[in-house]
This record gives sequence, C-alpha cells and structure tokens, in this order.
Amino acid sequence: MINDFDLLTTCDISGFSKEEIRSILIYKSDVKDTDIVLDINCGVGEISTEFSNLAKKAYAIDESMQAIAISEKNIKKHGSIDKVELINENPLSAIEKIDDFDIAILKAKEGNYNEIIEKVHEKINPKGRMLILTNILDFEVNMINKLDELNYNPQITHINISNGLLLNKGIKLESQNPMTVISVKKR
Repeated sequence: MINDFDLLTTCDISGFSKEEIRSILIYKSDVKDTDIVLDINCGVGEISTEFSNLAKKAYAIDESMQAIAISEKNIKKHGSIDKVELINENPLSAIEKIDDFDIAILKAKEGNYNEIIEKVHEKINPKGRMLILTNILDFEVNMINKLDELNYNPQITHINISNGLLLNKGIKLESQNPMTVISVKKR
C-alpha cells in the first residue's frame, strides 16, 4: 500500500480515498494480474496507482484536467504508468469507448452516477466486479435501488477509520474518511 502522505493531493480535487479504504477496495475487488480496471472519477489517482501495480491495465477517468495531471504524477511516482491509460473526458463517453474491462470502481459524485452504473453494467465482462464509493447517504440509497433494479445483490460495507490523536489527558479517536463501499458481481 502507498502511504497517504506520499501521494500528491490538492484541495481543489475532492474524493481522496485513504489507504485503509484502498486496501478494502483491493480485497473486495479480488483483483488479478489479468484484470482490466476502470477508475471512474479518479481524482488524484490514488486508486489507479494502487491497481496499476496489481492489474493488467487500468484506466484513470476524470473530467478534470487538473485531476488527470496529478494522477499522472502519482502513478509515475508510485505505480506502473505503462499499464495506465489516462482519460480526460466525461465518464459516460469514456466508458462507451472501452470494450473490455473486469473491474469498475466509481467514486460517486452528484449527477449521473446511476447512468454510469447502467453503462458499466452493459459493458463489463461476465463475472465482472463493480465497487462504488460514497459518503452521501442519499446517493447510497439511490445506487442500491439502481443495482437492485439491474438484478444485482449489493454488498454494503460502511467504513469508519479512526486515527488516534495524542492529547495531554489521553488518546482521542478522530474519524478519517467515513465511507460506504457498495460491491457487486455481475451474474
């Protein structure tokens, strides 16, 4: 795992997934060295970076040029840049152009996340895996309903990582990156 402090970040790009969250994603994805992975709304590329070291190929997709530029730097420093294709484009358009993938990881943002889920469902390989990250409960409910409509059996994992902060009277636990991971396998 890549230490959070070793990754380049910026306040302008939201959605950074802490290393504990990334380790759970890797476990739940059951990634193999023959898999092709989509990192949708890749942000600073922390997920693409991790999966570039484990999978056959990864696609880092984001509409923000700044996100793609930082992702490229992170992947070059900590991953296998030769196994990553960086795509600065609307996720729906990008997914439409990719014909072969086994794992899709979506950082759900406002807007068209259900359309993205539908497009991934149409295009993902048989027995493919989809993992969705959100920390907005309304999004979670909407996405679970969409996955149910598509005949998936969503596995829902609520994650709340806390780090200890040393105080003069003891150690205080502070929540870091509370997240819901919704994982499904195509049947």
